[in-house]
Amino acid sequence: MELSRLRCFLAAADELSFRRAADVVGVNQSALSRQIAALEDELGVTLFERRSTGARLTEVGRVFLADARRIVADVDRARETIAAVAFGTEGRLRLAICEDATTPTFAAIIAAHRERCPAVTLDLFEIPNAMQPAALRRGEIDAGLLLPPVRRDGIQLDELWREDWLVAMPSDHRFVDMETVSIGDLAGENFITAHPEFGPGCHAQSQDIFVAAGIQPRIVARAFRRLTMAMLVQSGAGVTLVPGAFSGVAMDGIMTRPLSSEGHRMCVAAAYPEGDMQGIVAQFLRTASAAVTTFQAQ
Repeated sequence: MELSRLRCFLAAADELSFRRAADVVGVNQSALSRQIAALEDELGVTLFERRSTGARLTEVGRVFLADARRIVADVDRARETIAAVAFGTEGRLRLAICEDATTPTFAAIIAAHRERCPAVTLDLFEIPNAMQPAALRRGEIDAGLLLPPVRRDGIQLDELWREDWLVAMPSDHRFVDMETVSIGDLAGENFITAHPEFGPGCHAQSQDIFVAAGIQPRIVARAFRRLTMAMLVQSGAGVTLVPGAFSGVAMDGIMTRPLSSEGHRMCVAAAYPEGDMQGIVAQFLRTASAAVTTFQAQ
């Protein structure tokens, strides 16, 4: 049963005139008449009584009218739903975030996405860098925000934003009197780093700074969580690096100073499966990119 025939039937049923119905549908009257006649042949019934003054539904036509309206409405609704999902304005987005990427920039992205795509259900999962690629391959999440590098087989990475590093130190540390701390100043300092097993991206990015400067940090502790690292700094165990977005965040017993790292900045990327990108992921990436530009311009 062709949808175009049903639309012609509905127009004729509403107008009770093949001429006016043809104008509504956008075809000539003879074409509309042929469509309705073909529908009657297909169903084996007469849907209209043709008169010189117009057309009138038969009893069978009146019964079929309700079903025809429902069929056309269901098809139209399905088309709208599919288009919305394909464009990414409806559906469900399962998004992972690693702890180091949970900065105010991330908050700006989520706020922008909720405003632009209010019909998208957003499921957020805190998953470490090292575990996100496997979750993507298993289909457990649709996209993730992480700190490269990670295993990239089957995974596409798009850089979203970069942030300066800060040196976090105990509030009585000698660096407190400095406006900025150079990477050379960290030579010989007790250093607290992310554990490479769960946070290889943050660990690797921070270590790259030392490697580029030819410095071997004195690592005294490796932690899985940023809160643990902060507690170790507060205790006086050593210093660590934190994202620059935390410059305005007050932490008892801890002070931060900008790191002068000669161009080395924390990089956050979006990860998603290679191949045919889902509309909902593409829409999130567009929104995230625009939100980052707006946030960083403030």
